[in-house]
Amino acid sequence: MQKQRITVGYVELTIEESEQLFDKVQKDKGIEGYAELQGLMDDFDSRVIEPVMEPLKDVIGDEAPAEESGKGTRYIEVFNKLEEDSRYRIKSSKQE
Repeated sequence: MQKQRITVGYVELTIEESEQLFDKVQKDKGIEGYAELQGLMDDFDSRVIEPVMEPLKDVIGDEAPAEESGKGTRYIEVFNKLEEDSRYRIKSSKQE
């Protein structure tokens, strides 16, 4: 089976993201290849979920523990635009 980049909505996934999505959808829907995955994804849309930077001190107050620097993990959520049944969240390759 040849790996390929999958497009979901306006997002073209990397090879790594496409593999993550294939693994999740294969278990859920029983698909056998990337062409079948791309056909299925034509009915799906996606959104990028950026990490939220909110200093704990502003949320908790003075008792907040020391925070590590870094922006957190970015995800891509894939959801069926026709039905309410299928949602997949994959870790994004582009992290800063």
